Amino acid sequence: MKTKSRSAQEVLRVNQQNAHSVAVLTDTGNRLMDQGEHAQAQECFQAALDLLLAARIAADKRAAITHYNLARAHAALGKIESAISHYHSAIEIRPRFPEAHNNLGMLLNDQGQFEYAIEHFKTVIGMEPLFASAHYGLGVAYQNLGDTTTAALCYQKAITLNPDFFASWVNLGLICYQIGSADVAVHCYNEAIGLCPGNAELYFQLGLAFMMLTRFSDAARAFTKALEFEPWHKEAKDALEEAMFFAISPPTEEEKKTA
Repeated sequence: MKTKSRSAQEVLRVNQQNAHSVAVLTDTGNRLMDQGEHAQAQECFQAALDLLLAARIAADKRAAITHYNLARAHAALGKIESAISHYHSAIEIRPRFPEAHNNLGMLLNDQGQFEYAIEHFKTVIGMEPLFASAHYGLGVAYQNLGDTTTAALCYQKAITLNPDFFASWVNLGLICYQIGSADVAVHCYNEAIGLCPGNAELYFQLGLAFMMLTRFSDAARAFTKALEFEPWHKEAKDALEEAMFFAISPPTEEEKKTA
């Protein structure tokens, strides 16, 4: 009995050491991710997973989180297939893992697999209705599938949950401009510019929305601002010339109708 008892204690000691090592490796990997050292972070996360597998702990919360962290590292290194595989492993172990579903959905969007991405974003929202990023990702998927109405609703929801959601403001602005709601597009672009003041493309898009509203002086100011940040922006240069021309000689009502 003594031998068995010592053996059990030894197993417990090894498991405790492994658990401590996994925690240390995970913390180190996360710190390296924050520092942009993605290759080193991947090594830490892989070492943590190897310890869990060696201890035959491959199907608990720690393993799911380790697969999730490995997926993040692989994605940052451009190893997309590996990242997707690890996200699937994390979800298989822990189906109610909203962050894994959301990140996987984002990768699937990037790969053009929008229908599959929608499934994962809807899963996230079913678990965490206030998950703003999932509403945004859902909007991206629907927008790419041509359903701009649903996409706009998704972006609006993301903004309601997080008013500083830059990408949602930008994409909502693009949709509003495309459907002719230039006044709403102006509002969206102004909100986005408030969050990212030095973005030349935003000022260019703002100028286009002002052009649609025949607010040519405002458009000229927006295009000028775009060129301050990006002097080689050819489209902004051409648009500025057009805006300045119409600011001096506005088109007649008849010309507007035939434009």
